[in-house]
Amino acid sequence: MQPQASIIDSGSTNRPGLRVTLDATGDNVALEPRDGPKQTIKLPRKLCEQFMSDLQSAAPLNALPANHCLKSASFGSRLYLEFNGLRSPDISCPVQADSRTATLKKEATEILNAVQTR
Repeated sequence: MQPQASIIDSGSTNRPGLRVTLDATGDNVALEPRDGPKQTIKLPRKLCEQFMSDLQSAAPLNALPANHCLKSASFGSRLYLEFNGLRSPDISCPVQADSRTATLKKEATEILNAVQTR
């Protein structure tokens, strides 16, 4: 079985949260919206392979540095990654000083955008 990772967008008052669980193949990507039923879709293999490769290179996720930024109490959301039983800090701030964190945030955002257009 391929290693899996999750991208967790906490959502906010006006936008539901979402958990996306995937592996490098992109064949069985699980979408778990906070306000709806679980779905399974397929994503491009290249996108998933690169994300999983970068996750492995950046491990352990709980040791990643993340910038902190001000967020609205009701409209602010958080973005986390889970891999190998570890969770990243919130990586949703616009600027990430650590290049690994910035790369993972960019790729996670691309994946979230891809699943929301399906």
